[in-house]
Amino acid sequence: SLASGEGVSSLRMMNSCDNSRRKRARIPALLGAWSDPKRAGDDNETWTFAKLEAQTYKLTVQEKEKRSEYDAHLFTLQEHRFLDCLPRERTPYQTPSHVLLRVEQIQPRLELRPLDYKWLAELVGKNPKAIRHVIVPQPVGEDEKDGELVVLTADTAELQQFVIKHLKLTNAWGELMVKTRQ
Repeated sequence: SLASGEGVSSLRMMNSCDNSRRKRARIPALLGAWSDPKRAGDDNETWTFAKLEAQTYKLTVQEKEKRSEYDAHLFTLQEHRFLDCLPRERTPYQTPSHVLLRVEQIQPRLELRPLDYKWLAELVGKNPKAIRHVIVPQPVGEDEKDGELVVLTADTAELQQFVIKHLKLTNAWGELMVKTRQ
């Protein structure tokens, strides 16, 4: 899920204001509450989209007792739709971290895929120049199983080129997240 940190983090937006103005990607059908049809009761997670401005939605993710809010920018690259999600809640010294979701479809159900973290970590491990990034070490005393964290530092244009280059590479995109309207 988005709230539990799945996906790839980037310091910069994946879309530019110019791109958003040229490609009006706002879809009214995205508005409202969505949930995973395979998860029931307390285990379910609800995503609620509310319009903020032209291309930006307020996304609220409610997972059990945890509530997370994001600015979700809907945009297109080569006729493919994406959501660039940025947490609304940040502490003073926390660096904002964008997460990219590929929008496979919105109706009749919402289908999203994150950029696959494991694939990216392997790619930059083999080819550090594949895209600009930093390696953030695990906090001292934390469980070592997760290891270091790859964070993208490329500018928006480079991020877009990277995404376009890997659009058709199926292992570059994570597991399909399916949501149905509540």
